[in-house]
Amino acid sequence: MSNAIKIVIIAPMREPPAQINSEQWMIDPNITYLNHGSFGARTVDIYETQLAYKKQFESSPVHFLDRQRHLVHNARKVVAAFVGAEEAGFGFVENATTGVGSVMHSLELSKHDEILTTNHVYNGVRQLIKHHCQQNNLLYREVDIQVPILSSEAILASLDENITSSTKLLVIDHVSSSTSVVFPILEIVKLCRNRGILVLVDGAHAPGMLNLDIDALAPDWYVANLHKWVCAPLGAAFVWAKECHRKSIHPMTISHWHDEGIHAEFDWQGTRDISAWLTSADAVRAGDFYGWSRIREHNHQMVLWMQDQLLDAWGVERLTPLDGSMLGSMATVPLPQGAPSDIETCLAVRDYLYEKHAIEVPVIPFHGRGMVRISCQLYSKPVDITVLISAIKEIKS
Repeated sequence: MSNAIKIVIIAPMREPPAQINSEQWMIDPNITYLNHGSFGARTVDIYETQLAYKKQFESSPVHFLDRQRHLVHNARKVVAAFVGAEEAGFGFVENATTGVGSVMHSLELSKHDEILTTNHVYNGVRQLIKHHCQQNNLLYREVDIQVPILSSEAILASLDENITSSTKLLVIDHVSSSTSVVFPILEIVKLCRNRGILVLVDGAHAPGMLNLDIDALAPDWYVANLHKWVCAPLGAAFVWAKECHRKSIHPMTISHWHDEGIHAEFDWQGTRDISAWLTSADAVRAGDFYGWSRIREHNHQMVLWMQDQLLDAWGVERLTPLDGSMLGSMATVPLPQGAPSDIETCLAVRDYLYEKHAIEVPVIPFHGRGMVRISCQLYSKPVDITVLISAIKEIKS
């Protein structure tokens, strides 16, 4: 972590938001669950909805998959509308990383062309892009965006300075998995368009966390998960392509409908369980019941309040502006000085917190400093952060 910038800690002024009455969640109530950002969580209703689809399949497999193609079509319409994406460019995949893989395989780059990303990139995507570059004689580079980040303009300036004549594609997080930073995607896409650079947005955390309008953002490709903040089952994600790329993008599994269009190809990626895709539409409708803007605002305010409690208890600096404008439903906070800072000890602390205190929270190293990433969802309670602070204090004692 850079020592060049210090942010003055202001005493917490926020209050935790009022609780929203929600459906029953599958999460064990005995666990202090601050890690919604990894795999999300399901309500009982969504879990049972997926089971109902599975039972339909098992009762008549051929009829379910072969004669009811409209089920996937209908789910696609619901989810595409929810994320503000033109349906013609939308295809279901298993997870966002698989979506990135589909885009990588569709690229037509030349030897020594460069794929650029940042040091905030999700490590699974990092490894995927590196492998693709090695296999195709392409260059890979990360822009080092230092934290704390004072403004979106600082990100834009850093990216602008690092684009070269070799740069052909920028892979950028919408919400960073490690630092929780919400990147200014609209401005980044405009910058890259002016510089003649393609843009792939990894929006793994964005649906359900942010008020998403992919058509307005207008990247070349957008990939995202639905199992996180939409709370759909695992295996529900999508890839979206701008019109000029729709003939060239294909799923990782090539099957019967190759070159028959993005819908035909992505709807049938070999024999597979499509229940997660179908249930993702039900998860969107469940959020409609409470109001997605209400859910997003509740989670945002709760995570800002929890971040304040950690900053005050640990006397550490924020990674993003004080007003919370670069955060969604997650926040990453540095651990107190002297806490673990390498991957092995951070993982050991994470496991200790779970085994000794039943706290589930990521403990990760970034820029040579150990950090925790907290997530808030409707089931989150103010006491959750008090439990975490007490547990960390015990470790430090």
